[in-house]
Parts: sequence; C-alpha cells; structure tokens
Amino acid sequence: MSSRQPITRPTGAALDLVSADSLAPGDLVRVFNLGFSDYLLPMVMDEAALADHIACTDIDLACSRVALDVEPVGFALAARRGNEAWIGGMGVAPAYRRSGLGARTLTAALEAVAAEGADTVWLEVLEGNTAAVALYERLGFERVRRLEVWSLPPDPGRDAVKPRALDVDAAHAWIAGHRAGREPWQRADASIVRMRERDTPLVGTAVVRSGQIAGAAICRLDAATVRVLQIAAVDRAAGRDLVLAAAGELTLRLANVPGDDLLSGVLPRLGADLTAAQHEMRLQVV
Repeated sequence: MSSRQPITRPTGAALDLVSADSLAPGDLVRVFNLGFSDYLLPMVMDEAALADHIACTDIDLACSRVALDVEPVGFALAARRGNEAWIGGMGVAPAYRRSGLGARTLTAALEAVAAEGADTVWLEVLEGNTAAVALYERLGFERVRRLEVWSLPPDPGRDAVKPRALDVDAAHAWIAGHRAGREPWQRADASIVRMRERDTPLVGTAVVRSGQIAGAAICRLDAATVRVLQIAAVDRAAGRDLVLAAAGELTLRLANVPGDDLLSGVLPRLGADLTAAQHEMRLQVV
C-alpha cells in the first residue's frame, strides 16, 4: 500500500487557469494537440476523437483545467468515477515548458477532483518520459505496475484460428468473472458501458474448449485494425488461440496489458511488437 500524500501547490507561471468546460471544443482540441505536438508517440485528435475520449472515459470538464495566456497553452484532463479519478491527458505548449506551468495546471485539476470526493487518482505515463515521471513523483504519485502496448501485424503463414462470435454482453460477463486483475481505466467496465451507450461498434469473440468458453475478448474494429478492449483466458494456450481468432487477417492492437498478464508471454511468441510501455501511477489524496 502506498502512503497517503498531500497535494501540494507548486509555483509556476502566472497565467490564468480555467475549467475546461469554459472552452469551445475546437479550442480544447487545439491545446490538446499543442501539448502533444512533440510527444514520444504521435498523438493527434480531432473534435470527434476528443469528444469520444471525453465521453468514454468520463472526463469531467468542470474539474479539468486549462492554462490561458490569451490562447490556451496547457491543460490537464481529469476523469471521475465514484471516489476514483484519472488523468486522461496533460500537456503544455513547448514554449511554456520548464516554468512550473504543467505542475500548476495538474495540481489545480487534482484539487478539483479531490473537492468532489476523489481519494485515489490514477494515470499512465510512457517509461521514456522521464520529465513527466519526475513531475508526478514530486506530486506524490507512486508507480503501481508496468503496462505494455502491443501490435500484432497480419501474417498469412501463421496458424489461423476460426473465431466464435459471442454477444458483447456475454463476453463482458465472462471476462468479468475470469480477469486476473483490475482493468486499466480506459479498458475498465465503465468505459465499455460508455462505448455501448454511444453505439460504438464492438464485437465479442470467444474460444471454446470441451464445450466451454476458455477465453473471450471485446474488440473495436476499423477498416484494417482490431483494437482489443478487454480480454481474458484460462491459460496461455487459450490466450494464444483467442488472440489469433480476434486478429483474423487484420492488425491487432492491445494497449495497457499488465506486464504480469499471461498475454505478455503469449504476444511476443506470436510475433507481436512491443510498441510502448508505461508506468501506471497512483496518488492517494489526503
């Protein structure tokens, strides 16, 4: 268990901080893309994608904060679910960095979610983003576990496993009863519920052994990619077959896989690429 840390207010640039719900959607998209303009991994949003992110992860724009210097130059998006919160993105325009503005903006968002009853705040940060890791640790966040991002390209020479369609509700229920640990925020049950409320096209896939489900996945499809949202299997063999069944002839992407999950042993053996690794971090708010 981590020790409980108070949220302290750092000093920083004397710019106005406002709630994100005071901005027009286009302005919020612009500051998001500005903050991620030279990120370690490409990340660009349009209004539709940011609206989907806000809705599906329960971003609270009233608690989220934006730094203004005539135009928005920094932001911290904060989501809330019950007594838990999550930082769904933060960034500062390159010209305003190393001034304390990022810490100031994030602290304001942390204080806002704490005022609404959040006692635990989560976030993920790329392992190579050492400046951000140092900032979060100064604010009291502690590393909890490693999360991995995998990409499995199609391979005509690989064994094919015929998928078995499964109702999304049934897949969700099976996964809930067989998952090995807590789902990261973006893959949590509440996120799946929000996607379904927005009529996001999801499919359920299963593998069966001796007449019983041995693994199930919920996936989001686009023209060339299968994005796995939730997945669980009874063992590595079932996990392997499930990944192949879900992928079919498309590229499969699976984000935020806990480093100790059985899939972390399955995916590299199938030829998947580890495209990124993150620290999941937690702050216990006093």
